[in-house]
Amino acid sequence: MMGAVREQAGGVPAGVLQQYGVIPWRKDRRGRMRVLLVTSRGRGRWVVPKGLPRKDRPPYLSAAMDAFAEAGVIGDILTHPLAGYRYAREVADGTQQRCHVTLFGLRVRGTLTNWPERAQRMRAWFDPEEAAGMVQNAELARAICAVQPS
Repeated sequence: MMGAVREQAGGVPAGVLQQYGVIPWRKDRRGRMRVLLVTSRGRGRWVVPKGLPRKDRPPYLSAAMDAFAEAGVIGDILTHPLAGYRYAREVADGTQQRCHVTLFGLRVRGTLTNWPERAQRMRAWFDPEEAAGMVQNAELARAICAVQPS
């Protein structure tokens, strides 16, 4: 079959790094939807918490664990994906690694004052449209705008 792309487990093309992430959200005291973003460690860009799969955990729990480590949030995670997006990240040798992030919704119930990556990241709450404007990836921006409270 001409032009076929080999895929690894989960439908992600071979050679593309699979990651899992969350779109953390809550409603404020006025009932308005808010989305939490964190800064990336490298360039300080606004992103959502994400990370590599954990062999001993299902994808949604891997995503929740990264949200705890990167943003210091705990809450109720959806077990089915909301969306996904692609991006390229620079690795240690200066080359680009293509990545696919599968996103899960996380209704935030609590935020920690101290969390594992507190010294490496900032976090901030935004309304969804503002959050979408803060991220540089158009696919991620669309996913943020599509989040609906459950």
